[in-house]
Amino acid sequence: METQLIQIPRSPAPVELDLIADLACPWSYLGKRSLERALTSLYSAPTVLRWHGLPLAGASTLSWHEHLSTRLPRRTRIETTQDALQQAGHEFGIRFDFARLAKLPDTHDAHRLIALAARSGRQSELIDALFSAFFEQGQDIAEHAVLARVAEQCQLADETQRAFADPAAARDDILAEERRMRGLGIADVPSVLINGRVLVPGPADVATYVRALEQALFPELPEEPNRRQLH
Repeated sequence: METQLIQIPRSPAPVELDLIADLACPWSYLGKRSLERALTSLYSAPTVLRWHGLPLAGASTLSWHEHLSTRLPRRTRIETTQDALQQAGHEFGIRFDFARLAKLPDTHDAHRLIALAARSGRQSELIDALFSAFFEQGQDIAEHAVLARVAEQCQLADETQRAFADPAAARDDILAEERRMRGLGIADVPSVLINGRVLVPGPADVATYVRALEQALFPELPEEPNRRQLH
């Protein structure tokens, strides 16, 4: 008697993402949305997203526009960059309103709130709300009252909101994480580490994240000719 063999589909491999970013960085906002769009190519693969806050240097001493100028190549006009960011944002439903932005905010407290929200798995929604509060609404996300209002709007658990009211809650964790990231030599935000083996440093588009995900999930696949290694 001939036995028929049935091939059982293999469950999708889990994807572990470490996103190193800052809430006052427009490329970080675009990077999160680009990464999320790239993940749609993985169908139902389970995903674990870990947020690592890396506050931008110069907070509270520079205006946001002064800071932006320090990140651009020489002779690049701020207006040109802002126009390009706005056009890129439209594709992802982001409405950058740079005219509303004043000083570069110190985002340590915002990252602390994210760390507290992560304990109940609510960090991704909160991150989007904080990005929007700053870049689309011009709110000062360094202000505790603004952060508390965003937490309430996101309907974070009462326990999370009470913990955030204590300035010491998760503060040491946030500072230690920042030191660790800088100690590893990570300076560009956003940067994404996929499954602990493929690093995408600095801003990237959806296609780059898709290639990085393929490389991390299917290392046995041959590289395409002239494809740049991401790690």
